[in-house]
Amino acid sequence: MALDPPRRRRRRFHGKALRHSVRRDAEDSGSESLLNEHQTRFSIPTVPIRDITVQHAPFFEFLAEIGDDTTLDWRRISAGLVCLRLVDYLLAAGDVPRVDDVRATRAAWACLESLGSGDAAGSVLASLLNVLSSDSGDRAVTARPRLMAYGRVLELESRWALASDVYDTVIRLCRGVDHGDAHDAAAAYLRLGECRRQQARWEESQHAFRAAAEAAASVSDWSTQIKARCLGAAVLSESGNLAIADSLLRRAAQDARWAGLGDEFALALHGRAHVAFQRKRYEAAVRFAFRALRGLRDPLARDRALADVAAAFIELGARRAARDANLILIATTQEPYVRGAALINLMDMAAKDRTEPLFEQYRRQLASEQLPPRLAGYYHYYAGWGAWQFGRVETARMEYGRAIEISTRHGLAQLGFDVERGIAKLRMPPPLDPDPIRDPPAKTLVVARALGRMREELEAPSR
Repeated sequence: MALDPPRRRRRRFHGKALRHSVRRDAEDSGSESLLNEHQTRFSIPTVPIRDITVQHAPFFEFLAEIGDDTTLDWRRISAGLVCLRLVDYLLAAGDVPRVDDVRATRAAWACLESLGSGDAAGSVLASLLNVLSSDSGDRAVTARPRLMAYGRVLELESRWALASDVYDTVIRLCRGVDHGDAHDAAAAYLRLGECRRQQARWEESQHAFRAAAEAAASVSDWSTQIKARCLGAAVLSESGNLAIADSLLRRAAQDARWAGLGDEFALALHGRAHVAFQRKRYEAAVRFAFRALRGLRDPLARDRALADVAAAFIELGARRAARDANLILIATTQEPYVRGAALINLMDMAAKDRTEPLFEQYRRQLASEQLPPRLAGYYHYYAGWGAWQFGRVETARMEYGRAIEISTRHGLAQLGFDVERGIAKLRMPPPLDPDPIRDPPAKTLVVARALGRMREELEAPSR
């Protein structure tokens, strides 16, 4: 009829007896054969826990640092994490709907409702959830542009690690080799490389830009390919390989001109301006950057080109033109990185003008900003340089020490050279008079006058 009762009892007793015999062996050092059997039966996992990679780890780390789940930042980043986990869940096994889709989507919507209306990240994530809830189309394809938009929102907030994780997710969603996947993968690699560059993770940035160029070339997307080459050369210049970087940028500019790509040609010119600045060829840096400014279409790229014009004018001693450029940037830019660079320039000029109250105002303002490694390093460098100008040697030495720490940790070679020159001057007394203000060189006079007109037009409505 049913199972044999005695046999069933023997099975139970056998399992129980095995457990007790193993415990006695381990505690009382009994039979070695049973101990070996125990070790074989209950083997140690082959992958240590510390080697297991947690997906979206930057989001978990960010939330752990905040700690307080009542803050708006915590709710915004938590909503992004929930949506990314939903993307992983819904698309892990292809585009096949599952039983728990509705429940998981409702949980994500509940997180977004806590943000309220008018939040940029919330609006993008809501669009993503609408796509994931749809029964029509390939959700992996339609989710990618929404994720790219979410990554850009995080970039504008200077949250490079979080944006990098979002772009990694886009790359994982590019499953095939068709044209759409290659285009999206190239765009995601391009943004990933820029985020890694802002974090001073040079090798990872180079790898991302190289992957973007290869993906773009596979579908003859020459625009994205040349952009990736220009940005990869910029990474080389940051790590001190100026000759190689300039050669790559020259070739990229020639290819862009041959292909009739004006925006990419301007991007290559901007790269050459940055290299010229690092080589202390400041007049050439002004000309290259201003030509790039007139040809770039992306507002953020234009802001960065204008910031390079301002920095070069500072080095030339033409502080009126430099101040015009930086005031334009502070009034118009939407990118925290560019705003931080403009404030550093204004702090530097205040030190050269020997106006200590203005210097301290900009320094305190920058101290409360969340700056990426390169800007943070130069903030401490110019804070130290300004402190020496005003006779505070110990403060200057402390700021230089922080700049060296950032330079060493992130491989910022040029910053390290600048700090060494600053430390060498600490034994000398600072000059008492302000640095002389010079007129712009003849070849850059047109640029200086154009900046003056731009600032006047900007200030006209407020008069």
